[in-house]
Amino acid sequence: MNAERDVPGSVDAAWYATQIECNGNRREQREVAQRRAAKAIAKANGQMPDASGKTIEIWEPEIVMTDTLLAAPPTRPKFVIDGLLPTGLTYLAGRPKQGKSLLALQMTVAVASGQPLWGRDVDAGRCWYIDVENARWRVHDRLQQAGIDTAHVPNLAWTFEWRRGNRNALTAALDRMPVKMLVTDTWPKFRPPLDKRQDQYEQEGEELAWLAHEANERAMSIVCVGHTTKSDLGDVYSQIGGSTAVAGGADALFVLRKEADDRRVLHTTGRDIADSRFMLRLGEDLQFRFICDADAMVTDEQLAYLRAIANGAGLQNQVAQALGVSYAAVSKMVPRLLEAGLVRRPGGMLTLTVMGRQIVDTAA
Repeated sequence: MNAERDVPGSVDAAWYATQIECNGNRREQREVAQRRAAKAIAKANGQMPDASGKTIEIWEPEIVMTDTLLAAPPTRPKFVIDGLLPTGLTYLAGRPKQGKSLLALQMTVAVASGQPLWGRDVDAGRCWYIDVENARWRVHDRLQQAGIDTAHVPNLAWTFEWRRGNRNALTAALDRMPVKMLVTDTWPKFRPPLDKRQDQYEQEGEELAWLAHEANERAMSIVCVGHTTKSDLGDVYSQIGGSTAVAGGADALFVLRKEADDRRVLHTTGRDIADSRFMLRLGEDLQFRFICDADAMVTDEQLAYLRAIANGAGLQNQVAQALGVSYAAVSKMVPRLLEAGLVRRPGGMLTLTVMGRQIVDTAA
């Protein structure tokens, strides 16, 4: 093009055509530069676009030989609550209004304050409770009723609203504020909304797997609070609400069941904890007290009474006849079984509670 002219003329058309053919116009050049920049960023993050332009992840698995694994065993994570609450993902389920949120709060306060729970040491640290189930005033009243103030839990943070499924917000907050324990109450209001057109198992399973990975990578405990179904049929853990991915995706499962007005049984199982059942009493201060191991709370004599009642002996004279003991002996034993929450007597007929039936089934 003639450098002396500001406006190109027809004589410059061939020159422009050559430049456009070789380099494209400025808009095209900017788009090419933007694509190259995006490609470089994606590559740095382990991603690359496929032929259609959709970003795909580039990932290579780490391969560890057995001799290397045995020579340098990985560090085993600590329990957040010794022998009870492991690092990783724990799902705590129970019926509405039976105390599962109170139990989650009690565990959180113990970890945040560094105080033992039921005689078990804790790995003290900052805790974060995301409560989208209860109003702020209700949590305030619970803390006051339990006698908890800022002097007890300086390391306990709260969030009362959550945009469901927001992974970025969660990871960003945990990067800024590392915690020892995180509670999400409740899981159905915390996880992303389920797409009815897709499989519920896959959706919940993928989200729980991501949470479990975050918990283990950060050496923390994440407790998801959820619900159980109304059915009492089957294994206690099969009654956890949601898809089967909930029970399968967690490192530990807790199920809290009501046995009497102030009695609860906490069922626990998991990869790093023993299968256990703890008898708890809920006090007026909204704190659970450990009574005993529910599996070890019956003697052989008591078990014989439970079996007789399970076999249909609903009246005390029927129990005495089935066991070959005196009516007076039965009159002394039945109140003890009622007090322990193993039997109940609706309409004057003795029947087993859920816990009593489970003890009989386990001992069978």
